[in-house]
Amino acid sequence: MRATNIILTGMMGAGKTTIGRDLAKQLHKRFVDLDEVIEKRAGTSIPELFEHYGEADFRKRESEALADILNHTNQVVATGGGVIMREDNRNLMHRDPVIWLALDSTTAAGRLVFDGTRPLLASGTGDSSVVSEIEKGMANWRYLERERRWAYSLCDWIVDAAESPAVIVDEIMAWCRRWQDTHPDHSSGKHPWKVDHLRVNVPEQPYHIHCGWGILENLGNRCRAEAGLQQVLLVSNPTVFQLYGTQAEKSLEAAKLKWDTLLIPDGEEHKHLETVELIYGAAFQAGLDRHSGIIALGGGVIGDVAGFAASTYMRGIRLVQVPTTLLAQVDSSVGGKVGVNHPNGKNLIGSFYQPALVLADLKTLQTLPRRQFLTGMAEVIKYALIGSYGLLGDLESYEHGEVSRAVLQAWVQESCKLKAKVVAADTEEAGYREILNFGHTVGHAVEKVAGYGRYTHGEAVAIGMVTATILSYLRGYLAESDFHRVVRLLRAWGLPTTIGELSVPAIITACRLDKKSRAGQMRFVLLERLGSARFGEIITEDELAQAFSIQRGGGCDEDSGN
Repeated sequence: MRATNIILTGMMGAGKTTIGRDLAKQLHKRFVDLDEVIEKRAGTSIPELFEHYGEADFRKRESEALADILNHTNQVVATGGGVIMREDNRNLMHRDPVIWLALDSTTAAGRLVFDGTRPLLASGTGDSSVVSEIEKGMANWRYLERERRWAYSLCDWIVDAAESPAVIVDEIMAWCRRWQDTHPDHSSGKHPWKVDHLRVNVPEQPYHIHCGWGILENLGNRCRAEAGLQQVLLVSNPTVFQLYGTQAEKSLEAAKLKWDTLLIPDGEEHKHLETVELIYGAAFQAGLDRHSGIIALGGGVIGDVAGFAASTYMRGIRLVQVPTTLLAQVDSSVGGKVGVNHPNGKNLIGSFYQPALVLADLKTLQTLPRRQFLTGMAEVIKYALIGSYGLLGDLESYEHGEVSRAVLQAWVQESCKLKAKVVAADTEEAGYREILNFGHTVGHAVEKVAGYGRYTHGEAVAIGMVTATILSYLRGYLAESDFHRVVRLLRAWGLPTTIGELSVPAIITACRLDKKSRAGQMRFVLLERLGSARFGEIITEDELAQAFSIQRGGGCDEDSGN
């Protein structure tokens, strides 16, 4: 942090210049105001630039000045409110910490002076009424804030700009101290404070996945500034809450959100409608309305159950996913599938409901038991097999090795990127999205036949991926060496590859009840090659039985002769 720039962004009235000057003094850095640099270069004021040359010319000057400023280091840079809207500007800012001074409209109205010095807030009507100028100016402010919010959220930290400058400076200083003795990753060059952002462009409402270290502390400000929430119900389980509940609640309190907490039982066996009823009851008791939200703090079960409750309570309220397991961070929290189990099968009752945002704090993985970490790695391996040959090679190179923070963050980001691409193309699983179910048809069947809890979800999916890989080999899509390569990778990561002594007829019966089956025919996702999948493959019971025979009879071993 000593030599880096710190970039402040946010709406007009957030106090970027005032806070920037004070922060620079505290950090012994040079202060630079982007607007002042533009005016000095142009030899005229920003209002005059807008008036004589227009906004497009101003934005060009702004980008040129920003590029020159960021060629230097050890600065606090106060940017204009619209600079972050251009992708080339965001790319320039990406190597430095970007802090969003998030401001509410009420506070902004009390700070701004509508005297014509802010061109984008001018009414343009010629109405001389002071009240009219303020009303129209604030209408423009609110419009701009809504338009820019998605870009502001691509920051590394959010601070409530309604606080006093001294409080804001203290908070940013505390954030800087946390990272002052850290260094970039030696292989990627990524700083540990850098948050990765992935925009999921679904038709209903695009949202962001934020992935970084220690970002749970920013949950409250993200809920308020990014999701527009003022009241939430935090849903977790006793295990996760003991580890991260206090931190989450402190963040909500600091952001001045109204919040209540509900702890539901832990485990897949509690993923049913009775648990959803508990959430409904807590939501009614807390007084949640249609403008409120539910935060799911936990693994996949919490995300699925709380998400289903959010999708149905008052016909849908905002959902914030805060996944604390690797499996949830790369899979269940992304894509909008929420639901519960039924005695006839897993996830048979549910809906498609996209979150308002996903906040994946990789620091929570440090307390994850090894078995749970590996169950998440099964899904990462799945993404490599269906969509990223490059990721597959990375996973093979790290077999049994220590994974650095930056590498793990890159794997999570790549997994989410692959899933987001598929989800955006097929939000409600009309076809293409089925490739995400590679290994899941047999995996869900194995979980049911073995009894929920014997295998983790990832372990069961690993078994199912082997079955699907065998089927891909039998149909001539994969070479024998490819099949053995998949098995070798799964075993290297400590994941099961055989069905053991489970009943084959029982597994086949469970597969017939899979959600992807149509008219009694079992549909599978197979690999056409490593790194590419095909969906909608009709598999007969005889073919499936043959695959299970190979899987159980030692055909997974490279010296078996198969």
